[in-house]
Amino acid sequence: DPRLFYAYIPFRNQNNLPNFDSALADLVYAQLFTENIFSGSDRISNANQLTAAITTRILDNETGAERLRAAIAQRFYFTEQLVTLPGQSPPTNKSTDVLATLSAQLGRSWAIDLAAQYSAEENELIQATAGTRWQPRRASVLSAYYRYQASPNGISQIDLSGQWPLSNRWYAVGRINYSFLDSRFVDTLAGFEYQQDCWLVRFVVQKFATTAQQTTTNFYLQLELNGLTSVGSSVANLLQRNIPGYKMLNPVPRQPGLFDYYE
Repeated sequence: DPRLFYAYIPFRNQNNLPNFDSALADLVYAQLFTENIFSGSDRISNANQLTAAITTRILDNETGAERLRAAIAQRFYFTEQLVTLPGQSPPTNKSTDVLATLSAQLGRSWAIDLAAQYSAEENELIQATAGTRWQPRRASVLSAYYRYQASPNGISQIDLSGQWPLSNRWYAVGRINYSFLDSRFVDTLAGFEYQQDCWLVRFVVQKFATTAQQTTTNFYLQLELNGLTSVGSSVANLLQRNIPGYKMLNPVPRQPGLFDYYE
């Protein structure tokens, strides 16, 4: 499946406008198909750009399920990027790095994910991610991922996470992120979920590095009443961000309740 995405935005001088929350958006596959290179709404980039991509897929003939997807994409700039953040100079590159992704479903339980960012100008692999996930049934998943990023912000990390039933009502959740370059744990998370017929409780402890020498420990507790409301921190959102393939034990849509609060 070939894909072309063109965007044009005329230049407007925004140097006199304050910047509260805009930043240069991370270069990921989905961002190549957006008009604005900035996140937030305080800066709108000028644009005269074209993204070219190609995707290939393998589908199961009987079920229609997607067994494999591979894609490669790159954005090309036809004019100079004139809108900048305070204190920064306009970029001079004529194109972005090449982004490539591959995901495959091996049988019903195993999945692999690969992603890479390659700089043709520097002839260097800028960053890459490789991982596998085993999910034999719902709310039972184990995953292992490796992340690499070239200098100056070098990263070489392994990430292990999972959600696993201990009994009919008890589930364990956890994550370990270890940096080989720093020889330390960057992020660790451990907890449990207990489910009854009409309610469930989640308790999680998370410890993560804030600086090269300091760490912070947070405690989360959430009581959820099925179909009604929840009391405490939004632990489910935390687990979904940290554990690939995590499934909520009680996925009932709800509106924020009287006792909800936000950190």
